[in-house]
Amino acid sequence: MSLGANKLSPLEIEDARQAAHQASELQRACEDRVKQTSRALAEAERQYRMKMSTRITQLIAQGTAATAAKDIVRGEKPVADLRFKRDVAQGIFEAAQQECFRRGADRRDVHQLITWSQARDLRVDTPPADWMRREMEPTVAGAPA
Repeated sequence: MSLGANKLSPLEIEDARQAAHQASELQRACEDRVKQTSRALAEAERQYRMKMSTRITQLIAQGTAATAAKDIVRGEKPVADLRFKRDVAQGIFEAAQQECFRRGADRRDVHQLITWSQARDLRVDTPPADWMRREMEPTVAGAPA
């Protein structure tokens, strides 16, 4: 059952279980993506910093002023490429985090829908669904009502 097809009717217990399980699985997959993207970001950061520090040390050894070496190295293509990869990895990591926040909100929504379904299903203060039909049906004269 897709939740989009439900038109304000309570979820059946099996549908509620399935919706809760699906929301949980989506959250778990998202958390795994955060772990993977975090590791990729850390690796990209490590490569960038190692290349930068190695190159700065080389330039200083060659006689370049220490204050200028960092700016020179940042403009070199290999270092700039590693910085680009690091920045992209940072963006992917942040997107994965946002997805987890969204999945957490989805799980809360499913929980609220299940809570509403339980309350709606167990209500006793409302008349039966066909109560209007019973009152509106014409009665035959002499027949018991």
